Amino acid sequence: MELKLVALLLISFTVLLHTAEAMPTSRVANCCTRVSNKINLRMLKSVKSFEIQHQRACTIKAVILHMARCIICIDPNNAALQKWMQNHQHKKKNDF
Repeated sequence: MELKLVALLLISFTVLLHTAEAMPTSRVANCCTRVSNKINLRMLKSVKSFEIQHQRACTIKAVILHMARCIICIDPNNAALQKWMQNHQHKKKNDF
């Protein structure tokens, strides 16, 4: 009887682990749903890090700017942002 219980628990744990691996990460659940086209240099000076949100993971493309107290989603086609990103690659996080 105990052997059946152990086997059932082992199978349940394996199924649970396999299901958890297939589930999307919490980062996917935190997608930008809107982007701003406006950005100023003062705002860019306070960026701690940034990452690029691709359409394969979320519904829109965006650059996510991580500030000290907030996160801002910016249109990746913004020319000022693109120039800033080229000069600040050291602040880039992994894309998703």
